[in-house]
Amino acid sequence: MPERLILLTNDDGLWAPGLEALAQAAAPFGRVVVVAPDRNRSAISSALSLHNILRLNPTGTDRYACDGTPVDCVLLGVCEVLGRAPDWVLSGINHGFNLGEDVFYSGTVGAAFEGRLQGARAAAFSLHPQGSLDAAGRWIGRFLERWETMELPSNRIWNVNLPQGEPLGFRLAGQDSRAYHDLVERRMDPRQVPYFWIGGDAGPTYARAPRTDAEAVFSGWASVTPLRLDLGCPDTLARQTDFDAAFNAPSLNESGVQESSLG
Repeated sequence: MPERLILLTNDDGLWAPGLEALAQAAAPFGRVVVVAPDRNRSAISSALSLHNILRLNPTGTDRYACDGTPVDCVLLGVCEVLGRAPDWVLSGINHGFNLGEDVFYSGTVGAAFEGRLQGARAAAFSLHPQGSLDAAGRWIGRFLERWETMELPSNRIWNVNLPQGEPLGFRLAGQDSRAYHDLVERRMDPRQVPYFWIGGDAGPTYARAPRTDAEAVFSGWASVTPLRLDLGCPDTLARQTDFDAAFNAPSLNESGVQESSLG
């Protein structure tokens, strides 16, 4: 059997400690190739550099810095560095959680989604800001030992969040919801011209609903959440009768005469 090929990236940048911890955790499972942004590209989601050139610079054996986004890194890794889809695409370890709606903004999660689009088994890993990378690496190693035994559909990835302390174990969890405070701050420059800072200093408040990712990690577990590329809404798609009544029912024209909405 050929050696497993593993592509790593992140959104904190090539020299982030979390990326090295992930590389060490993945090393026993195959050949690890790292293609990561040359600087922090957090909260960039699945952005592609469609209107800029990209540069790829080797920094060591199987290590490359890219001046693009995390998704750019995956694409260059697959198409230029490896020449084929890897077996695994692993993204992280992110400095800070990716819980609830964070997954829509996260470059860490965006890179894992791109890995799945390129045909690889993919996962994103994130850690409490004060969490131990040593402990996280050990638990990611345990996860990687086991994750091929639980097959996911072709449009799914795993989103793994690790707590601050030693995890109690793994917990299958759904997505929580969260609210950010001071989302947009208005400030003044030295010339008294206003500018704006997105994010603020206050952290998010999580709902911590039962059996969700936030509830799991704040209870000391490593949350493991399946995410899907298909954002369709099956419960609404099942309501064909309600849809037809709303959108395809006859309507009244300006003179009050009933007519079909289909013309």
